[in-house]
Amino acid sequence: MKFPRIILVEPKAHEKVLDTLTELDLGKKCAVFCGANAKDVVREVAKKSIDNVRKKFKVELFDAESIETDYIKKTAGKIKKFDFVVAIGGGKTIDVAKCSAFLAKKPWIAIPTVPSHDGMICYRAILSENEKWTSVDADIPTAVIVDLDVIKDAPYRFIAAGAGDALSNVSSVLDWKLAAKKKNEQYDPIIADIALIAPKAVSEYSKFIKNKTYEGLDALVWALIWSGMSVNISRNPRVYSGSEHNFSHALDALGSKALHGEQVALGTIISVYLHGGNWKGIMKLMYDLGLPTSAKSIGISEDIMIKALVQARDMRNRYTILNEKNIDEKEARKILKKVGII
Repeated sequence: MKFPRIILVEPKAHEKVLDTLTELDLGKKCAVFCGANAKDVVREVAKKSIDNVRKKFKVELFDAESIETDYIKKTAGKIKKFDFVVAIGGGKTIDVAKCSAFLAKKPWIAIPTVPSHDGMICYRAILSENEKWTSVDADIPTAVIVDLDVIKDAPYRFIAAGAGDALSNVSSVLDWKLAAKKKNEQYDPIIADIALIAPKAVSEYSKFIKNKTYEGLDALVWALIWSGMSVNISRNPRVYSGSEHNFSHALDALGSKALHGEQVALGTIISVYLHGGNWKGIMKLMYDLGLPTSAKSIGISEDIMIKALVQARDMRNRYTILNEKNIDEKEARKILKKVGII
């Protein structure tokens, strides 16, 4: 079982990047991955940190251009000459960096600039291969540095999406319990409780998250950290990915451009409804957080929503509540109308 050596979540954390890298003592050559948006963060927010890092480390910047597996393999070859990798940016940048580092057998450090999902600490990553999304193994970060001032400046939509990703653990745990009952899959109640810290924190701190207070953002970041750690400890994606993620993957396959956290939150409404749970409470919390709760508000057509729900069951070879239902287009429309998504 592996854990990050350092987790730093506080305002002005970027000022401690040099000290953190020095303490980790991973070597002198550093490959820094940045996305298009993160470059602005490097210039405007973390420039002093990068300049300070350059006083002790040899730094080279890499673009996180693509999450295609071929690009990742080529990038991994380029960073073999470096001692460690730093990822500064959102989910795409972090996935590119963690997978490249994993293939190059190098340690990596996560410095997320948006709290849109738990990829900042989770060993899993989402890549694209032959125009299809695939979930792959990588490695956990050696350190996670989250500057709450940077998170505070992020567009609120990304913050809400992170809350949506944390919230989705409610349905993934329900599906896990169902699979344990129906398919004798191994279920660990302690790991499940760790995963459920995330939605509990989002619920209790929803007003603070919506107002982007330090208290709320700190709670959200730690919610995502605990969500990621639950799967790192168990090495079982079951704990944070169920029918709600199947629904999101189906939307992706049908061309949706909505954020992952927005989509899995919608899927959570559907899943909890199918489980016979308090889906109205989930929807109310999403409304309070400013998450989209309908096809119209997320910018996806009703027809695509219906097709995604029909196709969701077959997106992963994983037993969920969707396997208990015979959902054709007629039934999908009925379900989506019932929960107010269409």
